[in-house]
Amino acid sequence: MNIRASLPVLVAVAALPGAARAEILSVNVPVANFRAGPSTSEAVEFTATRYYPVKVLEREDGWCKIKDFEGDLAWVADRLLARVRTIVIKVPRGNVREAPTTSAEVAFQAQRGEVFKVLGRKGPWLRVADVQGETGWVREDLAWGMTKPEGSGGAS
Repeated sequence: MNIRASLPVLVAVAALPGAARAEILSVNVPVANFRAGPSTSEAVEFTATRYYPVKVLEREDGWCKIKDFEGDLAWVADRLLARVRTIVIKVPRGNVREAPTTSAEVAFQAQRGEVFKVLGRKGPWLRVADVQGETGWVREDLAWGMTKPEGSGGAS
């Protein structure tokens, strides 16, 4: 493939109004409506609470087309999302532990779909807090979302 010949095409595609670099953002309000299209007149497909992470696929007139951890597609108002490191539990039940090791006491269990803000990391372990402020450690492989600091490659 001739990269030099392809460069103008790549630049043109990146400049399209709806084109967006796929990024993980999180709901930054108590509850957000995710709609069938980019308008408040469109049907609500589902709702999500604060810290729910989504992958932005496209942007259009103040709206983001997103994909969530289950593969669902919907539109949400851009102003309801923020760049906050969060995760959603992707397994049926996951242990949130007192320390970053499987030998640590279980602080509580998280169910599939529960969301957390990521406070820090130690190897494959994430220090997390739920919306009530309960904290603990969860293994990254139990979760989906923005788990790495910006600039280190991103999402799991």
